[in-house]
Amino acid sequence: MKHYSKILLLILLPALLITGCKKETTENVSKTVKVSYPEITLNGNALVIVQTGSTYTDAGAKLKDDITGAISDIQPTSNPVNTAVPGLYVVTFSASNANGFETTASRLVAVTGVTGTTNRAGTYLRAATGLNCFITKLAEGVYELKNPGAAGVSVNTKVIMVETAPNVYVCPPQPTPDFGTMSVININFTATGVTWNVINPSFGTGTRVFIKQ
Repeated sequence: MKHYSKILLLILLPALLITGCKKETTENVSKTVKVSYPEITLNGNALVIVQTGSTYTDAGAKLKDDITGAISDIQPTSNPVNTAVPGLYVVTFSASNANGFETTASRLVAVTGVTGTTNRAGTYLRAATGLNCFITKLAEGVYELKNPGAAGVSVNTKVIMVETAPNVYVCPPQPTPDFGTMSVININFTATGVTWNVINPSFGTGTRVFIKQ
C-alpha cells in the first residue's frame, strides 16, 4: 500500500508545483476610464461653396487626442461630393481618442451653377405661430435658413439651402448642433412667401406656410 502511495505522490507532485507557481495576469481585469472625447478642428470653412463642374479637394482637419495630447492631421471618413451634380453634400470626419471614444465633425459643400436668380433673402412670418424664419443669401444660389421650423424651439437652428436649377431648391439632411439631422423638403416659393416641410423627429410633418415680410 505504501508503495502505491509513493507512486501517486510522484505523479501528483509536478502538477502541484506547476499549480503553485502559476503566474498571475491582468488579462481579464477591467479598467475604469473617464468618458471624454477628442477634438476635431476643420481646416478651412465649415461651409464651402463651389461651382458645378469645378474640382473639389477637401482641406482636411486636425485631431487632438484629449488623453495623450497628440495632434494629427486627418482626412474625411466620408466625402460624397460630386461637383457634376448640383446640391449640398456633407463631408464627415470621425476619429477616436486613446480610450476609444469617438468624435464626429462635418463640413458642408454646396455645389451650384445658377445665375440671374431671384434673391430669396428676407424675413418670413409663419402666421400659425407668429414666429419668423430668416433667409440669408450667402452666394448665388446658396442660402442659410435660420429657424426653419418656426415652432419656438429652434429659433437659432440653421440649415443650408441650395438652388440647383432656377427656382428649384434643396435642403437635404444635414447636422445641426441642437436637433441632430434636419432637412427641409417640398420647398416652393410664391409671390407672397414660401411653403415647405421640415423633416426632424422633434417637428411635425405638416406643411409650414410663411409670408414674406
